[in-house]
Amino acid sequence: MSKIISALYNHKTDCVEVTLDNQFHAIFNCQNCNAQVKLADPLDVSYLTCLAREEPGFYASLASRKGGLQGYVEAMGEWN
Repeated sequence: MSKIISALYNHKTDCVEVTLDNQFHAIFNCQNCNAQVKLADPLDVSYLTCLAREEPGFYASLASRKGGLQGYVEAMGEWN
């Protein structure tokens, strides 16, 4: 498993840019990733927006797992 060295949210492109093991770079387009999530309420997308901006490494980790962002939104909906 690769270790995330750095993860930054780029507000100009709405992407999370990740460096893994100092040699591999990945870009997660938030608009595309968020579009894969089924939202009970359209405003629930704010959970993902805040996550990408405040915890880009965690966002990338969830976005790279099948159902990761979906599970996060559902958990946040239950919690709130």
